[in-house]
Amino acid sequence: MGSIQLCAIVLCALFYVCCAQLRREAYATVPQLIASSGYPVEKHRVTTEDGYVLQIFRIPAGRRSARRTGSTNAKGKRAVVMFHGLFGNSGNFVLMGPRNSLAYILADAGYDVWLANLRGNLYTAHKNLTRNDAAFWDFSFHEHGKYDAPAIIDKILNITGLSKIFYVGHSMGTTTFFTMISQRPEYNDKLVAFVAMAPAVYLDHLKMIANFFLKSFDLISVLRRRGYNSLSIRPDMLALFAGSFCTARQPQTDICMRIVYAIVGEDYDLNPWDMVPTLVSSMHPASFRQLEHFGKIALTGTFTSWENGLWGEVKPYKIENVKIPVTILYGMNDQLTEKSQVMRLADQLNSTGVLESLQPGGGWPKFNHLDFIFAKDVGKMVNKPLVEHIGELYNKYYNE
Repeated sequence: MGSIQLCAIVLCALFYVCCAQLRREAYATVPQLIASSGYPVEKHRVTTEDGYVLQIFRIPAGRRSARRTGSTNAKGKRAVVMFHGLFGNSGNFVLMGPRNSLAYILADAGYDVWLANLRGNLYTAHKNLTRNDAAFWDFSFHEHGKYDAPAIIDKILNITGLSKIFYVGHSMGTTTFFTMISQRPEYNDKLVAFVAMAPAVYLDHLKMIANFFLKSFDLISVLRRRGYNSLSIRPDMLALFAGSFCTARQPQTDICMRIVYAIVGEDYDLNPWDMVPTLVSSMHPASFRQLEHFGKIALTGTFTSWENGLWGEVKPYKIENVKIPVTILYGMNDQLTEKSQVMRLADQLNSTGVLESLQPGGGWPKFNHLDFIFAKDVGKMVNKPLVEHIGELYNKYYNE
């Protein structure tokens, strides 16, 4: 047997052994996850003005309601749409299961729940371009706000017949909201209110890191010259990495979460150890332009549009265009969207009279950027109180 064949067999065996440690959630699609948890699910497609095709998923009824009545009719229900963060996807809001995930808790509370996917993740495509085309990746969160979110909102309103829906965003999902309202303020009239979890708007604390990678090292330009179009890892290789390095169950031997916590803030107390490989393997691709645009915000200290590139004109987005109530939830140990930067945003929203509420996530001092999605007790700490808050905002601001 040749050495190449032997190596191939060894690698295949390693892949099998490592990936066998991953939970079934690592391989399931979002609709499969929803259905396997006992909830009804619908799949819809949205085509944007510039040709991107986005899959969005709907949970029209709660698990208990569907089983008891046999009906999944969502007509007349209050609707909530959720937008994921960078490297995320719609699965972020269901992966932790019915007890913890916001989508399930909302559905069980009687809401019509919609899960968005923003261009670039694996649930999106283009009418004319493939993912191997450089032009496919020529976007940042600017296009998420200008094209994706408006198209998704319009699709939901068209299907439901409602005049308004409720917007929930995490991290880049909040950036998407603010860029949308800056460019298309008429969408204030299509939303009841907005909940911003770990809002990514001001990033002054990351200026040194952005300067090193984008200016001194010029990493993205180097990668582009070598033919790379995006920051992505093949799903099978990501599963191999997760199965190999993300299975430790204690801090002193954990490599995987040490890397993650260096970025988002350490919180081993709420770390869901058995889910870590699955969470890592669920990461989706991102465009280089998304990273560069966030870098421009960090370097300039301004929530600015992309304009003429990383070193081009600084043109602030119009946060004053926001006219609907905004609730901000922040992590007290969030190193990515750091508290002082969230407070800067809160002050700006408060000055225009739209800040409804400002709250620390779960009241826990170690609560970090990802705890809003993946903390082992996020249902009890954040999501159940949040669903009550959403109900209060609906009662207060939606009279139909």
